[in-house]
Amino acid sequence: MLNMNMDRLRGLLVERHVTQDEVATALKINRSTFYRKISEGGNRFTAEEIFKMRDFIPLSDQEVIDIFLTKKVALSRRKEVI
Repeated sequence: MLNMNMDRLRGLLVERHVTQDEVATALKINRSTFYRKISEGGNRFTAEEIFKMRDFIPLSDQEVIDIFLTKKVALSRRKEVI
């Protein structure tokens, strides 16, 4: 399971004056579904939804990495390679 930083996502939404309702609409999902995905730590967002959020909010590639692929995930992947 991925370790996602939903607090960082929420912070960027506030900074960019984008509401969670607006993001849910852009993703074409029910707002309660969006809220549930956020409250469950973001683990259920699909790659397509992440790309749509990147374009809609907008998020830089680094912000996407910081939110959806935290250091914990990167370090665990690194250990697998070593």
